[in-house]
Amino acid sequence: MFEYLILMLVFTVPFISYALYKRRFKTLAYAAVIGLAIGVPWDMIATHLYRVWSWNEQTLIGVWVGGLPLEEWLFMVLTPMALIGALAMFKIEVTRRD
Repeated sequence: MFEYLILMLVFTVPFISYALYKRRFKTLAYAAVIGLAIGVPWDMIATHLYRVWSWNEQTLIGVWVGGLPLEEWLFMVLTPMALIGALAMFKIEVTRRD
């Protein structure tokens, strides 16, 4: 019943924890907002308009928000945040070129 949530947390929490340890609060917040801004329309179009994919309801908690499962919302927030943590963990510098 909790497979999707557990799997997602196992792979994202270590990286997010490291980013928090490195005090990347602002960057994590930006990543979460951008993940939602891209992910919500993407999922809504793909699942409701084109019906490209769906979720196995047996692997979900059963809480739906705005037509998407709670786990999908968390995926859209946690995955970009985990990427920020991975960049920090592996010391990959991303710089702006002005």
